Amino acid sequence: MRDTNETHFLHLIRDRQPVSRTGLVKETGLRPGTVSVVVNRLIKAGFVYEAEAAPSSGGRRPIYLQVNAEKAYAVAISIGVHHSIYIVSDFNGRVLSQHTVRTEGDAERFLAHLSKEIASHLKSHYPKARIWAIGVSVPGLLDRTDGTVVFSPNLRWDNVPVRGLLEKELKLPVFVENDANVAALSELWYGPLEVSSAHSLLFVLIVEGIGTGFILNGDLHIGTRVGSGGFGHTPLDPKGPPCSCGNIGCWEALASDDATLKRFHQDQPSRSLEVRSVHDLVSLALNGDKDARQHIVTTGTLIGRGLRGLAHGLAPEVIVIGGAITEAWPLIEPVLKKEIKSGYLIEGVSLPQLRRASVESPSVFGGVPLALRTILRTKKLRKAS
Repeated sequence: MRDTNETHFLHLIRDRQPVSRTGLVKETGLRPGTVSVVVNRLIKAGFVYEAEAAPSSGGRRPIYLQVNAEKAYAVAISIGVHHSIYIVSDFNGRVLSQHTVRTEGDAERFLAHLSKEIASHLKSHYPKARIWAIGVSVPGLLDRTDGTVVFSPNLRWDNVPVRGLLEKELKLPVFVENDANVAALSELWYGPLEVSSAHSLLFVLIVEGIGTGFILNGDLHIGTRVGSGGFGHTPLDPKGPPCSCGNIGCWEALASDDATLKRFHQDQPSRSLEVRSVHDLVSLALNGDKDARQHIVTTGTLIGRGLRGLAHGLAPEVIVIGGAITEAWPLIEPVLKKEIKSGYLIEGVSLPQLRRASVESPSVFGGVPLALRTILRTKKLRKAS
């Protein structure tokens, strides 16, 4: 509870800064004494500092509060099927640098090359920065105890010790998590306050596959130490296409980016060179291409059918959709809302709020809170001045 309160206040101060304690009282509805207790802990730990006085409206001038951006830095890595991205962020969550590399070759050789590139970048550009940790997102089944990717059908990786390989070169703590769970964390860190403070949030990440991350009471709900964090392999159509998991008609095989492109190319084989990505397809759809629009709407319908079952079973307050398909939000939002409706999902009562992800690359940006979230639980930094 204490960590949750401090995390919420950090998010609030980061979002509203510069903000006074009086402003925090108004924002949270908590008593001034309660707000001061949490704020004083954050100041003592060095997470927040008091800045110059705010203009007075009569009486004592309030003091501004701001997040100490230099307190700790993080590196976030998103390993994708075709490309991988790494970023460096300060404690405010502001991205200071971003780089993209091709994901190719043997997994261990690729990770060795990537870690050396990151080490060189940090040494050259952030020699005095306090790098706290590295957060890594990766699609597939992983063992969280040792950071090993047990099986990733989309990457074609088996038993790859991601954490061990990266820590060996970078000499920093490495946290590895499924890409959909990392995407869900991005919404807590970068999303609007009314969303990040929801008791239950379901994030659906639609990329080459489909993954889901579930936030419950401010933290990831991950189940066992080994898991893929997803409902993407829930069968929806017994006559559907084969899935990478070996089953037939999974949600991922019907509504992922790869499924969308495959369906379009089968219908329009002469346009395979014109449409190489969902981004290309969305651009055409938004510019009036009827065929592209039809396929985007079809994918939206299939996404919505999967969401309906999850809305019934998990009853989240908020469902957030991330991925390139959300660039077509004006086209798919009405379809999603139509598909998700049922007799048990009642507007204003049990129907979840549906929204697009707050950041364009959630599995990248979510690596920042993945790396930094342990900072509140570390006595060393609690005692630091």
